[in-house]
Amino acid sequence: MLILLSSLYFLYGFMLFYSYKKGYSLLRYLLKKKNINVLLTIELTFIVISSLIIFSSQPLNWVVVLTMVSHLAGIIWMISSPNSYYSMVEMNSINIDSLEISSAMIVFGYGIFVYFSKLF
Repeated sequence: MLILLSSLYFLYGFMLFYSYKKGYSLLRYLLKKKNINVLLTIELTFIVISSLIIFSSQPLNWVVVLTMVSHLAGIIWMISSPNSYYSMVEMNSINIDSLEISSAMIVFGYGIFVYFSKLF
């Protein structure tokens, strides 16, 4: 299961980075208000797989717990206060290009941490 979750993180990070490099920008697509269901589906997929790992493995895998908590925090923020979530995206002070690269790197980092989480 850890390899599945890690592979999904790598695939998601690759899709974010590749779409940015090709000029299509998956992140900009996901950050539009009308596409909230797609973004929630992606986040819920990571939460479901993470929860399966957490509740079926002993001892508790803290790396997977932390990644799941970060996904839960994002979903709670999107659902409880969508106006503040989307106003953050629409602010002119955020450089969307650096946001795209950093989000791809963060997702790659999640994949690396999950893959090597058995060592921790």
